[in-house]
Amino acid sequence: MKKKQQKMDVKKTIKQCCCPPNNITRIEDDEKGLHVDIRRGLFASNTEKNTITNNTTAATNTLNNNVNWYDELLSNVRWHRVKYKSSRFQKDCTTPCYTAFYGGRAEYSPYIPIPQWFQPLIDEVNSHLGDHVQFNAFLLRLYFDGNDEIAWHTDGRTFLGEKPTIASLSLGCKATFQMRRMTNVWPCVNGSINTSSSNSTTNTNATAAAAGVDASTPIQSFTLHDGDLLVMRGDTQKHWHHRVPKEKGRGVRLNINFRYVLPGQDAERGQMTYYKYMVFGDVPIDQQPPSWTYDEIVSRKGGMMNFVQKGVKCHGSKRERQQQQQKQELSTRKRRESNNNDNNTAASSSSGDNAESDIQRYLTSEQSVDREVFMSLPTDIRDELVSQWKSQQNQLQSTTNTISPLPLSYSKRKENSQNFASSFGKKTKKNNGKIDSFFVKR
Repeated sequence: MKKKQQKMDVKKTIKQCCCPPNNITRIEDDEKGLHVDIRRGLFASNTEKNTITNNTTAATNTLNNNVNWYDELLSNVRWHRVKYKSSRFQKDCTTPCYTAFYGGRAEYSPYIPIPQWFQPLIDEVNSHLGDHVQFNAFLLRLYFDGNDEIAWHTDGRTFLGEKPTIASLSLGCKATFQMRRMTNVWPCVNGSINTSSSNSTTNTNATAAAAGVDASTPIQSFTLHDGDLLVMRGDTQKHWHHRVPKEKGRGVRLNINFRYVLPGQDAERGQMTYYKYMVFGDVPIDQQPPSWTYDEIVSRKGGMMNFVQKGVKCHGSKRERQQQQQKQELSTRKRRESNNNDNNTAASSSSGDNAESDIQRYLTSEQSVDREVFMSLPTDIRDELVSQWKSQQNQLQSTTNTISPLPLSYSKRKENSQNFASSFGKKTKKNNGKIDSFFVKR
């Protein structure tokens, strides 16, 4: 009798069983209507896969070992920040994160075909969930930083069926995913009621109850990492809301939501709703809505360095560091090309051309200086040498003007040049050691 009672008590609580061979966390609670699976690190980057010590299936390694879906999505998706007039709140609204949408049913409009590069990801997810699960509608979200969020809501819709299977893939930085039980998943409120406070009072509970929140059931909170696949099944959408709250210091995170739109009378209306709030907003569907690539969003946010300076450390920051390094390499290459162009111009220019730069005039004047070696010197050393040369030139010019207003003869110019070369050589040896040896032509 005692053992039987223990079994009944277990059924009344949320059961979590972790299966090490497949790294799955499973929640089955029939009484509360919560049915969730979390498959940890299933689509993690190759680097993070190598750190996972649990045994994964051979199929997993074969399917996604060669694709970094985080980079794939950031490279291919054009994102929307949808603006629309809310009939519920009677005000202008903007989606709290970047979104995109593919698929649905092709017979209804609007419809954006599933990109060819995206199909392998769908096939991979299906392979892990079994043939009985199918998806044809895909909602993508980009949480650029900790200020982006998605409020409390249910994914349940009549055109998704009575017990829809919703798969949610996380890529990039980790994020908090929360679920709260509802007595009514469609309350006429803005979803801002907070039932997690330890200072709950009778009035607070009454307010929560009026908002359709089951204050007697604790909020479930999960940390989703790069590559985690969360699946909500059964009656979950009938009894639970979920959200991704704002989080200070969170870096770039991507989420792909997998759904299946059933054929039927309500499907066309439902599909139009999806595209309105994820792509078009109040823009007519026969027009092109505003969209941006990830790199354009970074630019709009103030550039890559602003993002890096926040000190965000996560999988997503690897791509930012690579892009920053590529920009630095490109900048260095352009400077080198510019220097080479300066060298070519200096070689073909006349010494009497007033438009020549100081460096070009210096190289043209000092024939004993090896151009290639000179240009390979650090900028500050080059500037110092040219400055010394200009100072000597100015002194010679001043002396010449004082002695005689007439042009110097060829022999006099030659003599002055030799004297200057001698004094210049001594000064450079004194200031820079044996730096004159850099300029000997080889």
